[in-house]
Amino acid sequence: MRSFLASADACVAVLQNIPMFRMTYPNKVFDYMAAGRPILLAIDGVIREVVETAGAGIYTAPGDAKALAEAVRFLASHQQEREQMSRRGRLFVEQHFNRSRQSQQFVDLLQRLAAHG
Repeated sequence: MRSFLASADACVAVLQNIPMFRMTYPNKVFDYMAAGRPILLAIDGVIREVVETAGAGIYTAPGDAKALAEAVRFLASHQQEREQMSRRGRLFVEQHFNRSRQSQQFVDLLQRLAAHG
C-alpha cells in the first residue's frame, strides 16, 4: 500500500451523504495524510473538520461530481499547493494522531479514573 500511495499525486475519500457517516473518521484519510498526500474529500462531518483544520485537502459536497472534478483539475494544475497540503497533512497527523502518544494518554486517563474510583 505504501508504494501505491507514494505514486499518487492526490488521494480521494468519498462516502455517501448519510448522517451516520458524519461521525466517522475513515482510516483511509489518516493513511493519506500520513503518506503526505493531499486529499480530495467528499465526506462531510468530523473528518472534514480534521482535513480542513490541517489544511490537507479540498472538500467537496458528497455526490457533487462537478465540484469533485473541479478539485481534481485544481490540484492537477497547482503543484505547489499540492505539496503544501501534503506537508501540512503529514505534520498534522504526526502532531495530533500519534498512536503511541494517544495510547499513553488513554492509559493515563484510565489510571486517573482508577485512582478516583
